[in-house]
Amino acid sequence: MLAKKMFLKNKYQYLGVLSNTIRLKENELWGINDLDGNEILPMQFNEVFTLSFGLRLIAAREGSFWKIYNCRGEEISSERYDSLFPFYGMFGITKIKKGNKFGLINKRGRKIIPISYKKIERFGSGLVFLNFDSTVEFIDRKSLIHLPEISNDSYIDQIKEPVKNILQNRIAKKVNPTRFPS
Repeated sequence: MLAKKMFLKNKYQYLGVLSNTIRLKENELWGINDLDGNEILPMQFNEVFTLSFGLRLIAAREGSFWKIYNCRGEEISSERYDSLFPFYGMFGITKIKKGNKFGLINKRGRKIIPISYKKIERFGSGLVFLNFDSTVEFIDRKSLIHLPEISNDSYIDQIKEPVKNILQNRIAKKVNPTRFPS
């Protein structure tokens, strides 16, 4: 029924099924519909993709900025990002970029690491954070899953301290960051 309803109305450049949604491209613009053909995001975006399968968050780029929407097409915050880089397999974490600074958001779209780092990259079984003063910090996979925003799915809206302070103040005392020489 869905295919008949969708294809009788329009011919699309692209049609792809995501988690309970359909990603559509028409006239070089992208949108999202639900499986019944109801519009979630109108076809006005330069690019769209599913950011969090379990929570069905959608990342959409309009012009040069990215925004994050829920499965009903509502913005989850007024934040606009220059770039989004999902770290698949890393607990639903997404690297975000504003200007020349990077941070991290969790699978609910909430900041877990502030947008204040020169670079964030995967390294072994964790993440490396390069500061603007050329110092480097590391958080391993075990420590990462103990961050309250990941392990408890809590909604904490306050801006977070740098990684070294998160590890010192909010993770169990037995877990310590490893510092690398610059």
